[in-house]
Amino acid sequence: MKLPVYDSQGSVVGEMDFDEAILGKFVNYKLLHLAINLYQANLRQGTVKTRNVREVVGKSAKPFKQKGTGRARMGRVRRFGSRGGATAFGPRPRDFSQSLPRQAKCQALKSALLGKLRDNEVLVLNDLSFSTPKTREINTILRNLKATTGALVVIPKYDTNILKSIRNLPNADLTISTDLNAFNILRRKLVIFTRAALESFAEEIGK
Repeated sequence: MKLPVYDSQGSVVGEMDFDEAILGKFVNYKLLHLAINLYQANLRQGTVKTRNVREVVGKSAKPFKQKGTGRARMGRVRRFGSRGGATAFGPRPRDFSQSLPRQAKCQALKSALLGKLRDNEVLVLNDLSFSTPKTREINTILRNLKATTGALVVIPKYDTNILKSIRNLPNADLTISTDLNAFNILRRKLVIFTRAALESFAEEIGK
């Protein structure tokens, strides 16, 4: 298939050949579901924690005697339900991480990109480089490409100036071609490759 190549003004300046066959014949939605659950689960820290009776600081003696006060009986102040006391059945630290075979992750990546290609949500940018960080300029480029609702920009290697330019935009992400995964691709509406990044990705995924 032939993909149009755009410049920073949003004008078509050429075409680029891309072999769609390296991505497979169909979109594997079941595998995509598993992959998205995997990446989202691995983002969870699992560090939330509440204190049990042993961890609450306080005396273990009764605050007042059992009978004769007219109040409800009460044990130690560290008990469940007391103000400043322990939490019953509260969350504890746990590991939410999941795993998938490497080939399954690779196939999920191919399916995600294949779906984007068939929905015409993949753009190719001729080049992207800045001498200094310029958020205004990259925002203008995204507007020219009609990618203000959400875009993932893919470059061949990390560039500090591009990273600093794009990191303050709420609807744009940046990654390199070797770090692509199904979650990054499906998280944004459009995927914008630079020509060099798409060539590098096609060479790597073809192996």
